Amino acid sequence: MSRNRADKSGAPASTPERILTSAERLFAQHGFDGVTMPMLAAASGITAGAIYKHFESKSDLFFKVVQRVVQSVPIPTAEGESDPTLLPRIVATYTTQKVKLLRQLAVEIHYASVKHPKVRQVLRRSLDHNIEQIRDGIAAMQRSGKFDQTIDPESLACVIMVFVMGLMHMETLLPHLVGDTKWHDFVQGRAAALMGMPDSGSSRRFGEESRQRSPKRG
Repeated sequence: MSRNRADKSGAPASTPERILTSAERLFAQHGFDGVTMPMLAAASGITAGAIYKHFESKSDLFFKVVQRVVQSVPIPTAEGESDPTLLPRIVATYTTQKVKLLRQLAVEIHYASVKHPKVRQVLRRSLDHNIEQIRDGIAAMQRSGKFDQTIDPESLACVIMVFVMGLMHMETLLPHLVGDTKWHDFVQGRAAALMGMPDSGSSRRFGEESRQRSPKRG
């Protein structure tokens, strides 16, 4: 089916697009280790050797798939120049149902990076790039006077990145909270607090309600 997939204009999809579409589905279903180049080739309607004309390795293809999924995520936009609320709103996006595929693939990346040095190298470059973008955004807000000048942008960017990486494991650890609007608001509030912004109160309310729902011990 995927070999005949057309793009949004109705034209036949290019070979790289067919490979990416097939890889996205297969990696989500079988994980990084469960997918082979012959599987990808068969799903894309090409030979295994043809894949290497477009992608250096399975690791390279994996990260290209993740990049494509990331680009499809509806990210909140800034409300004015140097919007200090933008980063917390972006972080909270990763708790929603619409980011499920990205979370699945992110878990696979973390797992595969433990066993495969090439995946680990690509993941390291990707994390460095993301941290750099977050750091530059924080520095820009500091220059605009809308952010605490005493916070080190690099350190805060690393903490926020770890926060986001933890959210990627929600399906495994906290499946009941995926899509929960109160959890979304709680995460946004905690991210804002990390940045030295005032808490709207949603974080405290969620914590109190969670304790009330938790079974009594003893």
